[in-house]
Amino acid sequence: MDRVLEIVLDVVIPAAPDRRSSTAAATGAAPRAHASPKLSERGASLCAALPSLVPLPDARECVTTVAFDRGGVLGGLGWRVAVESRGDTQHVVVSSRRVHTPGITVVAPIFEAALDANGIAHALFDAASEPFREALGSADDLSASATLVATRSRWQWPRDGIEVLLTFDEDLHERSALPQVALAQDTHREAPAPPPDLHELRVSAPWPEDQDERPIVEALFACAGDLIEALPAFVRLTDALERATAGVTGAAEAIKAEAVDLGGAVTAEAALVAIGRNISAQWFGNDAGVRDSTNGEFIHQMRVSQRRLRTAMRIFSRWCDETWETRIEPELKWLGGLLGEARDRDVFVESTLPALAAADVEPGRWNAIRDEANAQRLAARARLREALASQRYARVALAWLQWLDTLARRASDAGATGLSLHRHAKKRVRRYYERLVSTQKLTAIDEASRHRARINAKYLRYTIEFFATLTSRRTRVEVARSLARLQSVLGDGNDAAVALRYLERMDAEPYQLGFARGWCEAVKRYTAKEGERLLRELGEPKVTRGA
Repeated sequence: MDRVLEIVLDVVIPAAPDRRSSTAAATGAAPRAHASPKLSERGASLCAALPSLVPLPDARECVTTVAFDRGGVLGGLGWRVAVESRGDTQHVVVSSRRVHTPGITVVAPIFEAALDANGIAHALFDAASEPFREALGSADDLSASATLVATRSRWQWPRDGIEVLLTFDEDLHERSALPQVALAQDTHREAPAPPPDLHELRVSAPWPEDQDERPIVEALFACAGDLIEALPAFVRLTDALERATAGVTGAAEAIKAEAVDLGGAVTAEAALVAIGRNISAQWFGNDAGVRDSTNGEFIHQMRVSQRRLRTAMRIFSRWCDETWETRIEPELKWLGGLLGEARDRDVFVESTLPALAAADVEPGRWNAIRDEANAQRLAARARLREALASQRYARVALAWLQWLDTLARRASDAGATGLSLHRHAKKRVRRYYERLVSTQKLTAIDEASRHRARINAKYLRYTIEFFATLTSRRTRVEVARSLARLQSVLGDGNDAAVALRYLERMDAEPYQLGFARGWCEAVKRYTAKEGERLLRELGEPKVTRGA
């Protein structure tokens, strides 16, 4: 086993409601396809689309993989302990895994051994290195954390002088997993769709210790691009076994933004790499949930990730090169529009419209409007899901990760000679603060101007969050909290304006339109007045660290 670089992609096929693989997953039985030594229809299609693939001798086999851990200790060290079963043979494989750049994982061997009658403990303690034994403590502490079953096909894929290996795990499922069926809570919630059939592609290539990784990474991205064109494939930041071990095989919970770790960065370019890593975790932690779940929080958090990304690229505008401007930014605007429409419809149905109806003495008269609004919300979600299942989305997701990898290489080459992070942060924080506090009285300007003030508050808030480790404690706590409150208050006013626009295009009665106009105007006036107060009390942010 050699050290390798790896890209993981999911191939997602919408499931039939009564598919037999659901029963197989629930009972622990392998799907019928596992019994056939021939390539499946998907594998044959892949070979037809990519004629340079060379099948390996064990062309197709059933593989069961069991991951082991000790209370999360090994995973916390970046180590993976897994037992792979193929037919009558079992091997324990212990490796280390770390993120090279988002989407590219470095997998390095620790040891590999065949299992005998004494089982995993014997293999581990006889073949393991001393650091691993110390981390493990005792064989009794080691327990299975996930079991995945799949039909595996492998090909050699020579690419630009690089020996690429393509591994295709079809009909991937957890052996012990029982189907989880969410019930609709009311008539305005979307009925859950059956979980999709999941298949995983792993594109990997050896990375010798003394070899430059750049041509290897470029070959892997090129292969991933070909797979996206050949299949409905979507890049992931982690593989299925890692997600299963962490308990997030399906769309469990939406991923919120974490604090940015600048990791000792001293240049603006290095900081942008760190911010890009952080945003990628939120983006790709939610996109499968947007596509596969009815939980609107995935939409909200993915939309936040895209807003944070656009703000980051405004802050670091000098790095907006031709690739960003032609291949990434226009596609993210398309994606942002769909996310925005779906999120606005969610807020309208779940928050603004119920509040509007509750303010009426006869709230029942709004039921028909709520039904119509919900139908429009579901249509917006369907358009978004369709987009996230498209090659267009797959291309821009891969293009972003490749652009970020290229940026990371440039930052590494430049070292400490680039633009000072401290000076850049101080300049940007000051710019957005001055732009926000120069806003005219919020009660005296029009709706569009208040919306721009809200956007400026968002820019300043995200900028402070990105550079939090460079700012004073008061800035990252009190000022950031005030900005969040200001953004939320002005957001309520914007939600009322959006609600009124939606109602004016719906089959509303004259009474309802008149009531809504009065109610929405009252909300906008209150939020403008409250926003003025918060803006007057906003403290000046301070960037304190650095030279």
